Amino acid sequence: MKYIDVKDVSLTLNGQAILSHVSCSFDKGQITTIIGPNGGGKTSLVKLILGIYKPSSGRIVTKKHLKIGYMPQRFQVDPVLPMTVRRFLTHPADLAPLNADYLIDYDMASLSGGEMQRVLLAYALQNNPDVLILDEPTGGLDVTGEQTLYAHVLDYQRQTGCCLIMVSHDLHFVMKQTDQVLCVNHHICCSGAPETVSAHSHYQALFGDQAPYVHHHDHTHERKEHA
Repeated sequence: MKYIDVKDVSLTLNGQAILSHVSCSFDKGQITTIIGPNGGGKTSLVKLILGIYKPSSGRIVTKKHLKIGYMPQRFQVDPVLPMTVRRFLTHPADLAPLNADYLIDYDMASLSGGEMQRVLLAYALQNNPDVLILDEPTGGLDVTGEQTLYAHVLDYQRQTGCCLIMVSHDLHFVMKQTDQVLCVNHHICCSGAPETVSAHSHYQALFGDQAPYVHHHDHTHERKEHA
C-alpha cells in the first residue's frame, strides 16, 4: 500500500473550484515536488493531504500510523504572545544542524523570515516523521540559507527513507533532486520524472524561459582512440 493515495479528488471553497479530479500517490523513500503557478492550488493540495481541507469529491487514503511533519509556507505569531523558540520546540537540539541554535532564547514574534523558516523546519522534523511536507521552505532565506536547508532536508530523507513532499518554485532544484514532479494548475497538468515533465507542453507553456535544461541520457558518447 502507498503511504498516501489521492483518488480523483476535487475541492471547492466558497463556491470557487480550486482543484478538479486530482489523482496522485506518494510512497516511502520518494521525493515529490509540486510545482505550478501562484493560485493554482498547490498549497490546497497539501492541505488536503494533511486533512486540513476535506475533499468536495473523491477521497484520500493514508497508511495507518504515519507520522507527518509539516512546514507551512507562512506562520504568524501574535507579538503579544510571550513564546520563545525554546518553548515552541520539543527538541531544541534540532536547531544545531541548521546553524540556528543561537535562536533558542529568541521570541518567536521577533524572528526574521529566514530565521522563522529554520525554526519551522526543526519543528517539522522533531518527531522523526515518515512523511515530511514542506510548503515553499526557502521563502525569506538567502542563497546560503537555502543551501543549508536543502542539504539538511535531503540528508534527513536519505538517512530515514522518509517520503518527502515539497512545494517549490526552485525549478533548478526540482529538476536535479526530485523523483516525481507534479505540475498543478487547478488540476494535474503533467506528472512523472523530471525529464518527462520538462518535455511536456503544459510545463513549457507555464514556465517558458524559466524552465531549466535537463540533460537526457538517451545517447552514447563515442570515445576516439588516438594513435
